[in-house]
Amino acid sequence: MDIVLGVSIAPGTVRLVAIEGQDADGVTVEQEEFEVGAAGNAVDRVIDAIGGTREGVVEGGHRLSSTGVTWTNPADVAALRAAINASDLGDVMMVAPLLAAAALAQTVGDALAYERIAMLFVETASATLAVVEVGDGSIVDLHRRRITGTAAPAELATMVAGLDAGGSAADGVFIVGCGADIVALKPAIEAATSLRVTGPEEPDMALARGAALASANAPLFASSTAALAYALDPGTGEFGPLAVGPSHLDLWGDAGTGTGFRAYSALADDAEEDEDQRPPRRSRAMLLAGSALAGIAAVIAGVVLVTLTADQPTGEGHNAGVSVATPGIQLPAAPPSTPPQAQPPAPSTSPPAPPAAPAPAPPPVAPPPPPPAAPPPPRPAPVTMYLHFPFVTVPIPITPPAPPPAP
Repeated sequence: MDIVLGVSIAPGTVRLVAIEGQDADGVTVEQEEFEVGAAGNAVDRVIDAIGGTREGVVEGGHRLSSTGVTWTNPADVAALRAAINASDLGDVMMVAPLLAAAALAQTVGDALAYERIAMLFVETASATLAVVEVGDGSIVDLHRRRITGTAAPAELATMVAGLDAGGSAADGVFIVGCGADIVALKPAIEAATSLRVTGPEEPDMALARGAALASANAPLFASSTAALAYALDPGTGEFGPLAVGPSHLDLWGDAGTGTGFRAYSALADDAEEDEDQRPPRRSRAMLLAGSALAGIAAVIAGVVLVTLTADQPTGEGHNAGVSVATPGIQLPAAPPSTPPQAQPPAPSTSPPAPPAAPAPAPPPVAPPPPPPAAPPPPRPAPVTMYLHFPFVTVPIPITPPAPPPAP
């Protein structure tokens, strides 16, 4: 049989409850309460009590599947965490009081067939009103305000009265105390709302039972991280980081995980929303890589363009989109021009006349002999074109086309 253990540490008192079932959904097997002295002594007694309970469960042929430990005094948290880390207690979860109360409220809401249940968590100097989704245990709405001893009933009544006017859709109210006497406060709360107001049968053992439920259903609560978890300044409706007490900052999870478990942290969700709202930043390495890829694509396009231009017949102008100065094709020098020759007279059938003395004229210039077949002109040297892109300059060697053969 699986056993789940819940432990609650209060000033001067430690309470333990053992519940049957892996999900702590069975009957109460045993519960115990004992007094302790100083804070250090209380932590030692808690460690000894958990170890003794584990040994007793194993000797009885059962299994201690999980253990949840909560507190009412935030000053005990550091010593408790250090003691748990130093001991070999197995699966022990530190559960914040607010989350322990929410786990208990979810169980009560499920038993009453509620869809949502409003939980009023009353501490010595503050009160938290949360709406818990019964299906997954998530907190969908949360308000916190400070209260004073004499005015506490009226202030709590004001908080609960808003459930009727607002859109909380809560089906009932569940009161849990953390160092406060909720039995004396219940009549004032019932008079302020039309919803049914309930409380735990054993108020002193409520947090220990809630710690057991939270530790047994840790995956369920871990998956409910989309819940709203914030604190509101009294009467302003604005978020106030200073309004969050130490008992709300230390939430559940392994003590060595640091900020890994922040499912109901009043500060973490808001910070994560700010992170999500920022535009994504591309790293410089990705920016340079993108520029280089763009440059390579442009180089390929430029080479194809130049190649197509070179294959066109001569006389075409080069593409104006590529500003590259290419050398002209060196052709052989043209021969000097000669004066026009007189056309010989047309032949006649009459006997030829004696040739007349030629008029004095400058000696004719003999036409130059046809040039011998010259070897093909050398191929022009390649020209390098540079394409400039952001963060990169790409050299492109270009070989001009060979000159056309001589006529």
